[in-house]
Amino acid sequence: MHKVHVTTIVKDDLPAVFAAITDHRKFLSGDGMACHVIKKGQPEANGLGAIRTVRANKYTLTEKITAFELNKSYDYLLTDIKPKINLTHHNGWLELKELDEGTQVDWHSHFTCHTPVIGHFIGWQLKKSLEKIFTQRLKQLNK
Repeated sequence: MHKVHVTTIVKDDLPAVFAAITDHRKFLSGDGMACHVIKKGQPEANGLGAIRTVRANKYTLTEKITAFELNKSYDYLLTDIKPKINLTHHNGWLELKELDEGTQVDWHSHFTCHTPVIGHFIGWQLKKSLEKIFTQRLKQLNK
């Protein structure tokens, strides 16, 4: 299993950062990516039960919000990847914590690549790519 973890400090208060991150359409769009909410969640459109698609390069990911705690965290799970790849997404989540200098955001994702022989190497490359993408997404919040 590969574990991705990216952390950063965003120079804004926790409610503003949480609102920006959970606005999936804005947060996950740009730089070759596009996000669409296809089913609204509760208690907010981007909350528990929300289903979204994220288009990145040649892949379309479908994600479901599986846990949601306002101004604290949310969990998600990849439920589909098109075109199909030999990967299991175990879980992903973002946690936020207010600090004196802003808001700390921790983004995690755990997955396993099942391709025989070279699966671990492919998984390692994907981990590095995800770390770069997560970092870019979080950096945009400080602009």
